[in-house]
Amino acid sequence: MRFGLLGQVVAAAGMVSLSEAFRYGFELLIFFLGVYLAFLLTGYQEEKNELEIQAKYYDSLIHEFEMLVRHLDDEATKLKNHLAVLDEIKEGNRPLIPTSDLYFLHRGLVVNSAFDGLNFESLDFKIIANIVRGVPALELLDGRIAMFNQLSAGLPAMQVQGDSCCYNEDGALLPHMAWYPRLIDEIYEINRQFRAIVADAAIPDIRKGKERLLGID
Repeated sequence: MRFGLLGQVVAAAGMVSLSEAFRYGFELLIFFLGVYLAFLLTGYQEEKNELEIQAKYYDSLIHEFEMLVRHLDDEATKLKNHLAVLDEIKEGNRPLIPTSDLYFLHRGLVVNSAFDGLNFESLDFKIIANIVRGVPALELLDGRIAMFNQLSAGLPAMQVQGDSCCYNEDGALLPHMAWYPRLIDEIYEINRQFRAIVADAAIPDIRKGKERLLGID
């Protein structure tokens, strides 16, 4: 029985002509070639989609950093007004010390964006280094403004007394007001340094990183 079945298979194989065998082989080759090309196309499409996602993240980060720079510029304008008050104080003019109009917006713009999960892995080392370099200045600026806002909250009640609340007979600031010029000078300088890190280092490097990602010379 076993030999009978084997004999039938051999007989059937003998009935296949050379041209038919070539045609079957060619069809099999086309089939495997189609599968291989489909695999390559899928891999290429996935890689392209991943690059597009990373490029959009770079664009989003650039946009948010540019918003941060504009915010820092707005705060710098306010700080210059405070610096003008300090000049008046130095001249002994006893100006009215303004209450705080400063605030600092950074959590959504910088930390959450740059260090958000897998997005962080999309950045190259130089970009990461600039962001990390800016974090201490960012935290310091945040803390100084919070302190300034807290101390200046009591100014309106104090100034009801007139300029004697804040100045001595010679027109100099009283010791309990020494925080005002100190914090204004510190906040202005930190704001300036942090802006330079973001505008002059981080943003240009992110743009270059995107160009490297996309293979743009």
